[in-house]
Amino acid sequence: MTSSSLDLADLAPLLLKKERATATFDVQACIDVVHGPRDVQARNQQLLDLVIQDPVLSDRGMIYRNHKERYEKALEKSFAYAKLLEKHGITDPAEASFVYYSIGEPLPIDVHRSMFIPTLETQMDDEQKAQWLPLAYSYQITGAYAQTELGHGSNVQGIETTAHYDPKTQEFILHSPTITSRKWWPGGLGKTANHCVLHARLFLDGQDRGVQAFLVPLRDRTTHEPLPGVTVGDIGPKIGFQSVDNGFCVLDHVRIPRRNMLMRFAKVEADGTFFKPPSDKLVYFTMVKIRVFVVFVCYRAIAFAATIGTRFSAARLQGARAKGKPENQVLDYENQQLTLFPRIALGYACMFTFRVMEQVYNQVLSQFDGELGIEQLFLLGQLHATASGLKALLTEEVANGMEAIRRACGGHGYSASSNLPYLFQVFIGACTYEGTKDVLVQQHGNFLLKCLRNPVPVSSNGALDLLAFLQADVHAKCTATTPQQLREPQVLLQAFQVRALKLLLRADAAKTSLHHLTQASLAHAESIVLSCFYQGVMAVSDPKLQAVLLQMWQLYGLWRIQANLGEFRLDDYLSSSQGAWAQDQLLELLQIVRPNAVALVDGFGISDFELNSAIGRYDGDIYRALIERATHEPLNATDVTPGYHKWLKPLLTAKL
Repeated sequence: MTSSSLDLADLAPLLLKKERATATFDVQACIDVVHGPRDVQARNQQLLDLVIQDPVLSDRGMIYRNHKERYEKALEKSFAYAKLLEKHGITDPAEASFVYYSIGEPLPIDVHRSMFIPTLETQMDDEQKAQWLPLAYSYQITGAYAQTELGHGSNVQGIETTAHYDPKTQEFILHSPTITSRKWWPGGLGKTANHCVLHARLFLDGQDRGVQAFLVPLRDRTTHEPLPGVTVGDIGPKIGFQSVDNGFCVLDHVRIPRRNMLMRFAKVEADGTFFKPPSDKLVYFTMVKIRVFVVFVCYRAIAFAATIGTRFSAARLQGARAKGKPENQVLDYENQQLTLFPRIALGYACMFTFRVMEQVYNQVLSQFDGELGIEQLFLLGQLHATASGLKALLTEEVANGMEAIRRACGGHGYSASSNLPYLFQVFIGACTYEGTKDVLVQQHGNFLLKCLRNPVPVSSNGALDLLAFLQADVHAKCTATTPQQLREPQVLLQAFQVRALKLLLRADAAKTSLHHLTQASLAHAESIVLSCFYQGVMAVSDPKLQAVLLQMWQLYGLWRIQANLGEFRLDDYLSSSQGAWAQDQLLELLQIVRPNAVALVDGFGISDFELNSAIGRYDGDIYRALIERATHEPLNATDVTPGYHKWLKPLLTAKL
């Protein structure tokens, strides 16, 4: 089988078959780990088939549309999505989410599903939930989450929108007092939502009571016209999310009933008496939920990109070995492996980390129905801080990884037919929404400093001890005496914990240095990811699969050491020799992992329909797929472009 005896188009699929034959583990066992029991997988396949068979939801022509066209098509998809759930009796939240993400494009109802409804569920009292949730579940009201303003994003305490209570009418008067106080950015706010959860500063008798949440009607439920005093619209095109109407909202002394304030935790009585919540963070619990969920978004994004990049690199030949010899598979180049293999590992790391953080979130959420004491509030603060740190770390790592993979795919990676540009455009928003890295590391780092200075006795009976690193021996040295010992779990885990503690102590000593605080935050987040990844690998029952995933865990740890070697060399925790060993072991692991590379991305279990990539196809028939995609380009509908006679012909004939 050589490139000289076979057409490259015919050879590419055979190369992927060859790759799968070298796998040392059962791919289905890996899919079981990623997607769960076989009955769940079978059900998911049924749901995916429903999407594929739906003429609206199966549309993949979004790249040929502008913002207005994408939004209008996405509205049609929103309707088709809701009708599909209704027609087939899909009420399970996990199944509904699977259907939604199979569509492959954010819809205008995205925030309604992911933020508006969860906020009503967690922030409203029982009476309010009975009134509003049935309307939200049935799409009789559609909602946005209006927190961010033109002048304030991550700094929620800087919000300028006001809510003054009028005890005579038992109403709140909502107002945008400045240009920068208008709500700006919320998804679905521009044209879709007829209600929103709006965050505003509560004033009682002229006294500022802090930021609270209110349910605000925006549009008439019959005509969809904006209500009196409400000005709403779309903020315009973005890098991605062109199918969503990110919007603005200006309020001019809009009155809403007292009971439209979300009153599960904070309350305002009819006479204006205020009952403050046990913790200010409760108002932003939806934001914490999204930061936890972003870890899952990171997993999906890097898993998709790594699958496309790895399959393409295995099917693609480039660069001759010697005269008369076949060209090399791109996947055989060490630099390509350094780009791809750590990102495959990052995908599994994000997956296992999300599972742990989801358990922690559910643990905290389950305590909301009881009394919120010191321990419960501490766990909420810990969840908020850790989720912030993980979002800061992983969104940047995944964004950088996706771009590196796109570049590694050469010209075909630049083509929209690869789907890599589109995946990146959608994902890159995660680096910004619900907090940017520079802000999140401060929230995370400051929490860690408080724990360092004033330890709070809390039982560590959760999914993971998120503060275990504080018990590390800061004076310890790496115990590895041979290069291979750097791969040992306890050696790697200890290295990341000691590094995190050293950097936190430096941040504490520096007092005002944001740089040191950033280092400490990212180091702690990285130690959490490594611990979650290891915990997940150890829970795998298939010994062959576990062995391969452990290699990926080792590769991930050594890759991160190489990326931050200076921090691991602090106080000679790693000696110069051990630092060199880390690089050698990383390169050695590339060769060990190489036979399983394609099988590992197959293990993510992503269908061709979901990937939507000409170069990431399961069967490897990439060249015919690229040619077929070109036939769908609207410019190719005619041999002579309509603009030829009006513009090009006069130019060519010099009749200007």
